[in-house]
This record gives sequence, C-alpha cells and structure tokens, in this order.
Amino acid sequence: MSNNGNNQLTHITGTFLIHAEGSFLNGAGLDTSGEFRNFVLPKTYSDGRNRVPYVSSQAWRRWLRTTFRDENPNEPAAEIKVLSKNAKGNPDKIGTQMNPIEFVEDDIFGYMRAAQGQGRAKETEASEDDLALELDAEEAVEDSEPKSKKKSKTERVSSVMRPSPFSSSILKSLRNSGWQGDDEGYVHLKEGTPLPYKTRFYNTHLQGVFGLNYARLGVFRNEGDRVELDEALVKQYLAENKIRANEKNENVYEVIDNKRSDRAAMILRALSILRGGAKQAQFGTDVAPKAIIIAGLNCGNLIFNDLFEEKDGMPTIKLGALKETIEDYRRRLATSVFIGVRDGYLHSQNETDLRSWAGNGQMNGSNVRVSSPITAVESLIEQLNQAV
Repeated sequence: MSNNGNNQLTHITGTFLIHAEGSFLNGAGLDTSGEFRNFVLPKTYSDGRNRVPYVSSQAWRRWLRTTFRDENPNEPAAEIKVLSKNAKGNPDKIGTQMNPIEFVEDDIFGYMRAAQGQGRAKETEASEDDLALELDAEEAVEDSEPKSKKKSKTERVSSVMRPSPFSSSILKSLRNSGWQGDDEGYVHLKEGTPLPYKTRFYNTHLQGVFGLNYARLGVFRNEGDRVELDEALVKQYLAENKIRANEKNENVYEVIDNKRSDRAAMILRALSILRGGAKQAQFGTDVAPKAIIIAGLNCGNLIFNDLFEEKDGMPTIKLGALKETIEDYRRRLATSVFIGVRDGYLHSQNETDLRSWAGNGQMNGSNVRVSSPITAVESLIEQLNQAV
C-alpha cells in the first residue's frame, strides 16, 4: 500500500495500450467521398494535420460489458429492453433492468429512464398510508370531514438516472501518420465478374484512459427530480433489509454489507483480458492490454493520461511524465502504482529503464511495482481486499 495509510480509497484510475497491428476494430462505414463506394473505412479524427484512427468509447465499453458477462456467468445480465412504444408501435424508450442491487452491470455502467415532464409537479392518487400520515399531521380534524376527501397528493416528476461510475476515453492511435493499410478483396459470384471491395485497416497501438468511482459502488443518491434508485425498489429493498439510508443523508441509500471490492474486481479483471472488436474474422486482433498503469486514489482525477508514445516504431512509457505524475499525486495515492507490461512489448531500452527505476519498489515514498498486465490488475485487487 501507499505509505499514506490515512488515505481512503475512493477512486481507481488507469491507462492501457492495445497492440493493434493489422486491425480494424471500429468502422465508420463506406467512403462516400471518393470514386469507389465500396471502400470501408475505420473511425478517424483530425489532429489538425492528419487523420488519426480511434475506437469510440461506446464501442470498447460494449467489448468490456460482453467480456464481463462471459467471465461472470453467474451474474444476471442487464440486457437492454423496450420500456415503452410510440403510437405507431415502435420503441421510443429503451433501457436496462435499472436495478443496481441485483445487477452488477447496472451498478457499474449506469442507466437512464427519462420521464415526460421531468421536474414538474403532478397530482397522483394518494394511498391510504399517505392519507393517514397527512391526517396525523393535522392538529385537529373535524369529525364531519370524511377521510376520503383527500384523494390526491402532489409529487415531482422524476427521472431514474445513474451516471456511470466507470468512465472511459476513446482509444486513440499512437501513430498519426503511416498507419494506413488497404486490404483488397473480391466477392466471387457464380456467374459474372467478381465484385471488388476494399477495407482500410491500421497498424498502430491504441491508448485509452479509464476511471472507476469506487466509493459510488453500492451507493445511490435520490435527491431533487432525479433519482438513482427507483422509489419502488427503495421500498422493496428497505423492507427486505438489503439497503439502508445513510446516517448523514436520508436521501442516500447504501447496500448493507456492501462488497464493492468484489464488484470492482469483476470489472477490472474483465478489462485485463478484454475481448471484442469489429471484423475479427478478417483482422483477428487480441485487444487485451499489453501495457497497463493502474492505482487507487482518494480523488477522482484521471491522472494517468498521455503516458505512451512511440520511438523507433515501438511503444514506450514516458517515464519522466510518469515519475512527475506520481510525485505530484503521492499524497493522493491510496494504493501502490501497478505497471503491467508484456515482456518485449515496449522499446527494449525503455523497458530496461522502467524495470531499473521501479526495481527498488520506492519512488519518494510511493510504492511502484512492475509485472505483467494481468498480474498488475490482480495485485491491485489484492490491495482492495486488504482495505475492506
């Protein structure tokens, strides 16, 4: 652990690198600007001079959710379903189970169910319990006034929305030029000339940043006209003694015996062996991280960003920037800093310098450990369990 033993772990943050040589992981559709309309392009953005390939956050979050489900078959999947349909019978609202007590996915990835007229007052029929509470609160009630007279109560229209505790960047290419490769193929017909098509793929390494708001796992805030946990579920799970109101804020509900370390371990393990990506049959790519830097903090800053670059065609860690980051945030670190690197993946001199620097295990009081990517994640999980 960090030598700052009084630091309470509230967040986990990290960065990772995917080896994407000869890959097509996220498509942008057909090229409609050129002569050929059968040229399939990957997603790219402009850095001011070049078109740079990337994978959208939505895409790799879907990979992560799928990997999570595959690796945790005993956990119920929070599948997306139709919540309501329009007058024509088509879906107009979709969502997951929106039950973070029973569905770990909902707890980690969040959800939203918008409500028409959100924030406005509405009249609803009062229950017998509501009427009893109102009558008990009155200092005097005339005997001649029937209780059934109070038939409605005013409530505010609320949306059910849980912002995702897991945050993620796009996966962007280390190379901004020279990454392009064009694969030419043909669809062979039984009769006639084969139809040509092209796919632009990339030769690069993709870096991403992620964060997990550890303190929010198993904790749900219902305030104002937006709620994280549906009020019907609040009543159910309070009665079943599965949740309780926070002692300091009665609008915050906590899972009793909250095992947030178990839920964090599930998503971190899924990330360490990530699977997915488009066109895997044609450009099969192992998207599991080949390098990862991860640590626990007592703040929500995504501190491990822009720490990779390329040298002589090989990925490297910016050791100067990494050392500076660790020094700047050493009082914020609640765990060791774990660096996982697949042997031989980084530029040889960079890997030698990294292991030499971290070999003594200390950097101005902050513990730094170098291992393989999966071992790095497992080592962090071990510290999470020790902190419970």
